[in-house]
Amino acid sequence: MPTINATNSGTGLDVRGLVDQLVAAEGGPVSSRLDRKEVNIQEGLTAIGTFKGALLDFQASLAPLRKENAFKSINAISSNEEKFTVSAADNAVLGSYNIEISQLAQSQKLKSQAFDSEFDTIGSGTISIEFGKINNATNSFDVNSTIPTQHIEIDEENGSLRGIQQAINEANAGVRGSIINDGTGYRLILNSEKSGIENSLRISISDDDVNDEDLFGLSLLAYNPVVTAGEEDGIAVGKNLEQAAQAKNALFSIDGISISNSKNEITDSIPGLTLSLKKITEDSFESFKIEKETTRIKQSIETFVSSYNELMTTVSSLTGFDSESGRAGPLSGDSAIRGIIDQIRRRLSTSFNGINENLTSLSIIGIDSSRDGSLSLDDFKLDKALENHANEIAHLFAAAVSTSDAKIRVTSEKIPATDGVFNITIDQIPASASFSGRVLANYPENIFDVPEKIQFSIDDITTGELKLLPRSFESGKAFAAELERVINQDANLKRNDKTVSVTFINNALKIVSNSIGLASGVSIISIGQNLSSLTGLATGKGQSGNDLKATVNGYEITGEGTKLKLEGVLSGVVIDVSGKQTGNRGQLTVTNGVASILDELTTSFLDSKGLLSARIDGYNSKIKNIDKERENLVRKLEVSEQRYLKQFSNLDAMLGKMRSTSNFLAEKLSTLPGARRN
Repeated sequence: MPTINATNSGTGLDVRGLVDQLVAAEGGPVSSRLDRKEVNIQEGLTAIGTFKGALLDFQASLAPLRKENAFKSINAISSNEEKFTVSAADNAVLGSYNIEISQLAQSQKLKSQAFDSEFDTIGSGTISIEFGKINNATNSFDVNSTIPTQHIEIDEENGSLRGIQQAINEANAGVRGSIINDGTGYRLILNSEKSGIENSLRISISDDDVNDEDLFGLSLLAYNPVVTAGEEDGIAVGKNLEQAAQAKNALFSIDGISISNSKNEITDSIPGLTLSLKKITEDSFESFKIEKETTRIKQSIETFVSSYNELMTTVSSLTGFDSESGRAGPLSGDSAIRGIIDQIRRRLSTSFNGINENLTSLSIIGIDSSRDGSLSLDDFKLDKALENHANEIAHLFAAAVSTSDAKIRVTSEKIPATDGVFNITIDQIPASASFSGRVLANYPENIFDVPEKIQFSIDDITTGELKLLPRSFESGKAFAAELERVINQDANLKRNDKTVSVTFINNALKIVSNSIGLASGVSIISIGQNLSSLTGLATGKGQSGNDLKATVNGYEITGEGTKLKLEGVLSGVVIDVSGKQTGNRGQLTVTNGVASILDELTTSFLDSKGLLSARIDGYNSKIKNIDKERENLVRKLEVSEQRYLKQFSNLDAMLGKMRSTSNFLAEKLSTLPGARRN
């Protein structure tokens, strides 16, 4: 308040003091009322902040429960991790197993003869590396068609032992070369990067010295594992490398069932299980077990119950009545807070009939409401539910979309708002486009005199003119593997991420697009006449693919490849269908569990535009109104002060005049005759 100076005319009247007292008397009660009002509002604002903090803590307890993955923890325990380890995915079958390991998988290793120097010139030509296994019954080498043959060109510049080793490594052909001096000389060591008997090596040589199977030039590196020694000289020509380590499969048994695998990392023996074999068990059994990991889940549920009770305790202190102090809480009677708590409590009684067969509510797993509104937890009921119905507990808490068919996977994160169980019917399985050649009477061991040319259209992508180099093929299977390699190496297909698979079955070639559905396609645009007659392939368009068709929740849906985008109340859900079975394929289950619902609910309350923010804005608005009332009071008191100053100044002036007049009259009267005598 600005200071206003008042002039005292000498009457002795305390104008400033009187004005200040009057102004204080006028403004004091109003100011006190505003102070009390602000204190109450500040208490309410602080209480809202306290409630918001408690609600945030409660929401944090929901995080470990609102996702289905939180309920899929599985422990895999090995009895002897020095000999093997085990890990399990969420779909692993629970149980205990015995295991016996009699042999570990091993890759083949070949070594050359000894040379005087690693820089000795060996020769030039082409090294062809193939993977496969020896067929002892027919004494033949069966090529592994899943691994393309690799051709490595060796010229005069890299024709030394060191140059050949580097060329093999740079080709990334699945074989690693190294040079070792074993005391007798320098040897080239070729080590297959893949273990297992089906990944044995065959090294074929196209030697520039014309003879591919002698003991000179690049032929020194030839290795045909099925060649036998001649009767006269005892030399197995064409088998010029020596086997330093034999390719072996891992041999083991699980619960008495014998298993052979090309790797020591076993992923396909028991669904969802990975075994890493390290040592043989030496005629003794070891064991492993797969069990549900429930400790963490139980702790999360206990934290949820505890956090809920802490929230209720906070709410009670903020909205209740303290009989000892006779005071109500700062949020007593606040309808917004009461509405929030009522909504949270209602969600706890959500029924899961039709979703779960056994656990249809929280009370069945031991979570019950007490008279004071808090929750209690029965450990016995919870442990029993975790042991027998862990998957159903996930439905009680988490938001999830799941399927009963292991070959139908949910690939989207969308969780529909509508809970329920929906039937899935596959009306048509998806198929890839393919091109089949004519059936051949037999497949000759062909040698192309010149490169043969062929051009394709794969999924509407036209390849360049592909060349098949002159070479012999011992079977249609071997030719199919080479044709597949040549097609998939095309630059246009690589740019568009397109590939094919080529097989030779029942004396006919079949080229299949690795894309699925009507969008896939295989056509031969051009082919040389000689290649056409040898392979049974001809120009033309192959068989079209099929799209996936299904009926889900009454909606007929056409898929894209193996994926289905669902419709209606399931809109936004995408499933991936594998397997060849049509007809009924089980159910799709949608659940919005308690933790998921409460998380969404609390998020809406805590949102910047939510109910709590509105309440906080309301309190802040009231504080601003009080500030305005104070400003108005100041202005009002300033006006009153000016009025009082004016009034008392006038009074003081008038009294001053009256005193002056009195003094004047007294002086004059004193001069009258007789006045001195009197």
